Amino acid sequence: MTSHLWAQTGEIPSWVKNIPSSQTKGNFYYRVTMGEGQTYDKAYANAFAKALLEAAWKHGVRVNTQNDMEALETSITESISVENHTMELPMNKVCDYWEQLYSPNRIRLYVLWQIANDALKDPKFEEYTNCQ
Repeated sequence: MTSHLWAQTGEIPSWVKNIPSSQTKGNFYYRVTMGEGQTYDKAYANAFAKALLEAAWKHGVRVNTQNDMEALETSITESISVENHTMELPMNKVCDYWEQLYSPNRIRLYVLWQIANDALKDPKFEEYTNCQ
């Protein structure tokens, strides 16, 4: 897992706009999500919730549409539950980049994920070293 301490370079890394592609086609895909919050942890919970929600939609998992992002963020700290069923989906946080926003105490965080195409198969996540 990459540390988020180096991220304040002022230049957004290329992976934010040019999402890499997997060398092992079919096993997993890369996805970038963005989250905001008053702390790194809040921004991370928001970005994670978005990645999870998008993966759930892609894989056809039913999502309770009455849950808003805040409700999803809250459930992450306890357990990930979608319509009372636990969803198992291999995900790997590859890189992150955060920046301080102009409004006080707000952080914007970009996270690059590797997300399995099939939860029942080993996705064989590859090493990604181009985080900067």
